[in-house]
Amino acid sequence: MKMKKYLTSIVAMDNKEGKLAKFVGPVIEAESFESAIAWCQQHAKYLFVEQELITYQTTDKLVCAN
Repeated sequence: MKMKKYLTSIVAMDNKEGKLAKFVGPVIEAESFESAIAWCQQHAKYLFVEQELITYQTTDKLVCAN
């Protein structure tokens, strides 16, 4: 099965605002949304799986996800 890419997020304290905020996490690879969640629960409990990335492009100036 082809691995899919999933966007993750991290909820942490924003040191500027002093409140909890959501930040973009790393893109991970998994076979399904459920297996991406399972991977995060096992390896990086602070990550939340947001959505599957269909396409993405990165440059020095632009990051585009879905």
